[in-house]
Amino acid sequence: MTDNIFAIIPAGGVGSRALTAGRQIPKQYCTINGVAMLQLAADALRADARVAAVHIGVTAEDTWIDTLNLGSNVYVHRTGGATRAHTVSATLQAVLAADDRDGWALVHDAARPGLQADTLTALIDACLSQNKGGLLALPVPDTVKRATVDEQQQVCVAQTIPREGLWLAQTPQLFPARPLLDALCNAISQGLDMTDEASAMEAVGIRPLLVRGSAENMKVTWPADFAMMQRWLAFAGAASGQTTG
Repeated sequence: MTDNIFAIIPAGGVGSRALTAGRQIPKQYCTINGVAMLQLAADALRADARVAAVHIGVTAEDTWIDTLNLGSNVYVHRTGGATRAHTVSATLQAVLAADDRDGWALVHDAARPGLQADTLTALIDACLSQNKGGLLALPVPDTVKRATVDEQQQVCVAQTIPREGLWLAQTPQLFPARPLLDALCNAISQGLDMTDEASAMEAVGIRPLLVRGSAENMKVTWPADFAMMQRWLAFAGAASGQTTG
């Protein structure tokens, strides 16, 4: 296995949970302090010099991607599919068809623009040093409840789930590229619902490393999350003497 690392951002969805009456464009193109989240995510992946290129998978109909100034070593592929697994696998296939070297695929959410350089470096260091795939994640800090709906159609607690040993998965997730592609194709062929790459690897018997992430690497999911991320990035930019837009 070489240290050739390339990043993939699946950006074929619209992020329906983040939509509001005043925000109807695909979530990845919504701006944080004047910069599209997709662009912020791509920039964050280039903070580690070992990431040779960033590959973005979008749908054939996507015209928003043409409005971004993505910079050098960022490539757009019309590989968006019906699910995340379809988009990642199709983008992986396109990248590997153009570069037949063994390498690592670093998959990141467009909706995580708060990824910090030290967190990214920690993931890459851990995976390369142990020659094993892994992902950023955080231990669950709160009490976890499983929900149910009662006879009055009210959401109620069904049970409390012990939080010991539970982690919240984040991205990036870093795996050897060809085994990841094989695992994703296996999941798709079996009709498995894979919401992240680690799940596909787990389905073929791999136990990915858990590398501690950070709260700032939160996924922008709900409308209120935009303001939270905007404040965090503005603070981070001020602390480093930079601006985000």
